[in-house]
Amino acid sequence: MLHTEEYRIATKLYRDGFEQGKCNMTRTERFSELLDYYKQLTGFKETDPNAIMHHRIDLYGPPCESCTKPYRTPHATFCAACGHKRVAVATNYNHPSPSPSIIEEQKW
Repeated sequence: MLHTEEYRIATKLYRDGFEQGKCNMTRTERFSELLDYYKQLTGFKETDPNAIMHHRIDLYGPPCESCTKPYRTPHATFCAACGHKRVAVATNYNHPSPSPSIIEEQKW
């Protein structure tokens, strides 16, 4: 999995493969810099450049408190692997919820 800075570099190399590649090049030739970068970071020889772009740690949540597998998203409320319900999920504190008296007064 790539951290934010590593993913930023990989994204640039991926984009460069499209911009600088020629029509007669194979995918391996076109994205050789990205594939080499990923092998240098992880030690794994990936052959599909698209797969690398899905290996971003920011896409997943923290490890489950029960089974330690990552939550599927940062905002997941339960673990898909073991069914454990997450204790607390971060909320947006910039927008406070309305007071209960306002909610009770509204008649829809």
